[in-house]
Amino acid sequence: MISNMKKILVLMTGGTIGSSLNDGIISVKKDSCRAVELYCRRFGNDVQFHTAGLLNILSENLDKQHWEIIVNYLRNTDLSGYSGVIITHGSDTLSYSSAMMSFCLCGLQLPVVLTAADLVPDAPGSNAVDDLRGAVTVIQNMLGGVYTVYKNPGDEYCSVYLASRITEADRVRGHFTSADGSPFALIRDDKMYFTGTASAQEAVERLHPIAFEGDLSLKNDVLMLRQYPGMDISCIRLCSSVRAVLVITYHSSSGCTEGRGSLLTLLAECRKRSAGLYLASFPENASLYETSDTLINNGAVPLRHISNEAAYAKLLLAVNLPITDISGFMEREVCLETIR
Repeated sequence: MISNMKKILVLMTGGTIGSSLNDGIISVKKDSCRAVELYCRRFGNDVQFHTAGLLNILSENLDKQHWEIIVNYLRNTDLSGYSGVIITHGSDTLSYSSAMMSFCLCGLQLPVVLTAADLVPDAPGSNAVDDLRGAVTVIQNMLGGVYTVYKNPGDEYCSVYLASRITEADRVRGHFTSADGSPFALIRDDKMYFTGTASAQEAVERLHPIAFEGDLSLKNDVLMLRQYPGMDISCIRLCSSVRAVLVITYHSSSGCTEGRGSLLTLLAECRKRSAGLYLASFPENASLYETSDTLINNGAVPLRHISNEAAYAKLLLAVNLPITDISGFMEREVCLETIR
């Protein structure tokens, strides 16, 4: 039984959890809180929600300006009357928003939980209400930090992920995973069972929030590229707003150094634009392939033990905040994004 909590702020941003199905088309409903209504119908009024319709988009249309809206709203709102915050979100870009919210909101003195749904709330078998219940359970058990809750299709439990480690759902099963191979916790019967990734206490103690003045403004860009055979670097032109390029390497942390796909060509273009080139992700103290060694010796910066989403969000913040040592900032742990 969940009880003895103050109000929970629910920020609705759209997505499937805030949508309806009509004639086979899923579309967002303005200020839809149907999932909350169904939650109260199933569980009663043991939790008092305060809902706010902040955005109304399908998450595939998410842009960095939407992140500004969410972050600035929460940073400028008096949250002292709440036990926690739930952000309802679309699943397509859930892992990216989770990473960004983790970096920006881990300093709030209450837990923030992102969640989504696989089907619209009224659809048979939708996990919308289960995910909301899971988010409430996290708020009941955690004193701070940012988390993502999702009941993967076929599971009888909700998985709780550190928001800085959740990775994009696969396209076959629609399952989210964690970059370290294990969720932070599982939820069964309103109880959290920690998996050993980190203890509840450690999850809060290892937070080192980023301090910045004023509202978040993400005017500068990061271009993220994924390596693939046949990639032609000559097709890429960096616009003036790009301050860094993030290259997702192959699984052995390698990248192409020969032919049309050579990242050496991209490095030269980055130098012309005074933009850094970063490679994600490298293991600690492992032998490097000669291609990786060549890229690093020519100025590419390796990022270590971090998910693609967290690397992108952290780098985007680095090029927009008054940070002089970007490489040093990327090495410093903020919100358990470094996988040990």
